[in-house]
Amino acid sequence: VIGKDILEQIWADMERTVLPSWIQQAPPKWGIPASGKLSADEYKVICSIHLVITLIRVWGYENEGGPQSRSFQMLLNFLDLVHSIHVLFLRETSTKLQVYYKTRMLKYLRTVLELFPDVTLASNHHLAVHIVNDL
Repeated sequence: VIGKDILEQIWADMERTVLPSWIQQAPPKWGIPASGKLSADEYKVICSIHLVITLIRVWGYENEGGPQSRSFQMLLNFLDLVHSIHVLFLRETSTKLQVYYKTRMLKYLRTVLELFPDVTLASNHHLAVHIVNDL
């Protein structure tokens, strides 16, 4: 879904993005074999910051197809995932946050199946729905 052209835009946006000192930097050219494997924290920063910045610009603002286009629908789907995962990063929880997480995660999974009908959900997708019970 993210080709070399978008990956290069993400890297360029990363160079222009100033992060607070407490956020770990991701490798500048992640996504290619020479960069090595990413840590969990690097994945977190890439998915919750860098992809959000670039995909909102590319699939959102610069998208000529409008809100009905596939890329815009993929953006909304990705943002549902980011919103749900953000709840897991919080230091405190509540019933309201548990409901919010589960609602977003279920919406994300339903939309994955709509956008990618040939995809079969894995067991970790099922577990992602139930992790809310442990919050």
